Amino acid sequence: MAFVLTGRTPPPAAPPPGWMIIRPPYVTLALAEQDDLIWAGGPDGIVAIERSTGELLPLSPNDWHQLDYVRDLLVDRHDALWIGHQAGLTRYQGGTWETFTAADGLLPGAVTALWGAQDGVLWIGTETGVTRYNGASWQRFTTKDGLGAAPVNVIFQDREGVFWLGSYSPNKAGISRYDGIAWRTYSTHDGLAHNSVNGIIQERCGALWFATGLGDRGGASRLQGDTWSTLTKRDGLAGEKVRSVFEDQNGRLWFGSEWDGTAITDGTSWTILTPQDGLAGWETMEMLQDSDGVFWLATENGISRIESVDVTLAQKGPLSSP
Repeated sequence: MAFVLTGRTPPPAAPPPGWMIIRPPYVTLALAEQDDLIWAGGPDGIVAIERSTGELLPLSPNDWHQLDYVRDLLVDRHDALWIGHQAGLTRYQGGTWETFTAADGLLPGAVTALWGAQDGVLWIGTETGVTRYNGASWQRFTTKDGLGAAPVNVIFQDREGVFWLGSYSPNKAGISRYDGIAWRTYSTHDGLAHNSVNGIIQERCGALWFATGLGDRGGASRLQGDTWSTLTKRDGLAGEKVRSVFEDQNGRLWFGSEWDGTAITDGTSWTILTPQDGLAGWETMEMLQDSDGVFWLATENGISRIESVDVTLAQKGPLSSP
């Protein structure tokens, strides 16, 4: 859930040079790059943004009615846009929109996560489990098959081909690992900071990062081999709940909090960006860096388009240790 905070001082700043705030959309949950476009999705559906200018592009009203509450977006290897939303899964390709539901083979419930696997198969997280779709047939996995928890809100495949599936559910195992044969679950008993998992990435060195948390608890957990470690606010994070995690082209790690801004580390020291520095919102729910190196941050109050963060970091002074 996104929170819009009031009473913060000083008030939000105007974006620095090279930064842009795009509104609408406001609450933005998902981003995807496709050619010269950035697609953005959220409770109000989807919008298309011109990547080079940040200009919103019109969509036909007929495209909106079945796309309420978009949770995730994916552009596949065939340049099709997949949209996970409250009513199911929609594919947009060549000007044609096609929606799939449980009647076609999906598990029931809203579609909450998407991932394009290394073999081209689409993985679809829903409120009741995860479904694989190879373009011709559907394969379902639920907790009865070994999945640790549902809903499946995050899907990630590492470089070795292993799948990691996370759930927002705080009372069950937070991470399910699937190597194509067997399932294994990880929770706070294994070293995970919190059982509610919000994002997963693999950094250049091969370590996995898990953005976790609910309310005022959580952290960013790192798994290197069999060794777990966790970062919290005391280590430099903006807030205890980590809403998103991202590694940029320079190897810096970005951690979006739920309501305290976004922390950036170069591996030894930290800085925190907030609306007081020109960000669109306090909660960063998804981040990407496009083909031109431009950053896009989806927040609860619009999208930040940032051509470069280096000048702002320099103006704030050297990255300071917590």
